[in-house]
Amino acid sequence: MSRHGVSEPCAANGGPRARDVPAPRLDFLLAAYRMLGQSLSLQRSARAAVRLPVPALAEAAALVLVSGPQWAHWWTTDGRAAAHGPERMPVRSADVPPADLPGWIRAALAVADGPWVRPVRCGRWVLPDGTEHDGHGVLVRLPCDHLCQGVLVLLRCADGPAFDDADRTLAAQYAEPVGRAVTAALLYRDQVRVADTLRAALRPAPLPSVTGLDLATAYRPAREAMHMSGDIVHVEPLADGGVLCIVGDVCGKGVDAAVAGGRLRQSLSILCRVTGQPLDILAVLNDASVDTSSAAATQFTTVVVGSVRATPGGGALLRLAAGGHLPPLVVRGTGEVEAVHIGGMMLGADRPGRFAEAVVWLAPGEACVLYTDGVTEARGPTGTMFGPDRLAALLTEYATAPAAVVAERIEQRVVDWLSGAHHDDIAILVVRAQPAVPPRGGAR
Repeated sequence: MSRHGVSEPCAANGGPRARDVPAPRLDFLLAAYRMLGQSLSLQRSARAAVRLPVPALAEAAALVLVSGPQWAHWWTTDGRAAAHGPERMPVRSADVPPADLPGWIRAALAVADGPWVRPVRCGRWVLPDGTEHDGHGVLVRLPCDHLCQGVLVLLRCADGPAFDDADRTLAAQYAEPVGRAVTAALLYRDQVRVADTLRAALRPAPLPSVTGLDLATAYRPAREAMHMSGDIVHVEPLADGGVLCIVGDVCGKGVDAAVAGGRLRQSLSILCRVTGQPLDILAVLNDASVDTSSAAATQFTTVVVGSVRATPGGGALLRLAAGGHLPPLVVRGTGEVEAVHIGGMMLGADRPGRFAEAVVWLAPGEACVLYTDGVTEARGPTGTMFGPDRLAALLTEYATAPAAVVAERIEQRVVDWLSGAHHDDIAILVVRAQPAVPPRGGAR
């Protein structure tokens, strides 16, 4: 059964006013607004919220938040360690199912009639950490109902002075900065979760393992793009044992470009179940990119789509279709680097699209490198671009290296060239035909 009395109206809806609050209490409230406004961390804000009122307003304090049907969050502290100062006062906290909260606190949380201050009569009260407090105090409903239900518990010892009208008014005023800090922290936490989920969904998927092929990628979003890139690099396995790959560059940076790139990757995953022909796939992607109702809504993208199949005798056959993208680079066994100029128009430029195709044969150990302009157009501190010649020289240097080494060396060499300067999104895909394995027991 609930052991608290009739609700009383909250005395404050904003910050403290000097003419209404005695000087010591005004100092306490100003310190609360200052300290509770320093962090967007829920843990830091909650710890500060239970430390600040001890011992100025209470001997023990607890903050309880319920943000959903599954979990409640609580923090408690008391005055036994107050000699160490509020910054070092121990705070206990945990996440528990709401049903595990003490019944008298659950009853208070169930009252949904806006902010209020309720007295807690003298008795032994179980706190969320399982300890008991022998005393009395007040319960204050926090003004953050749209994000969670929350109460602040302020308790004094049994022989301590009762909470009078001025104390209850101060408790209500203190709940304002606590509620604001909790609301800001919860909003920030939810935004971070959304951003992290979006980033995870938009990052390249793990590469499939394909017999006869050695595949590797490198992916580095622009520094100013919130770790989300408009560059596309994706490899999708085909039913016949080959793979369908896409490397592209969506116009723009950041969230909008990353979302558009994510749609193209998802489309490729679906289309590869219908056709393995790169030209057909480009045509469908182009139709999906053009918005005839608004030129601003059309998403322009340069792209290369390729089907790659290892051949029975070793080596690999690539069929590459391009739409306005940089030419793929083929690294021959001799170290020679050949640019495959395909042409075609970028996605979204017109309907129907006009695209081109090229077929490339890789002997065992040879590689094809697809990349975005973040590689060749990377500018160092002097403004000089990394350029295609330096990229070709690097590929010659690592002509016989595994695909993962090639991709890593390209990325690292470009980063070194930038020397900390801002850069565009970078995406690299290396497709290498596995070298022929010499037969066992061959001639000596």
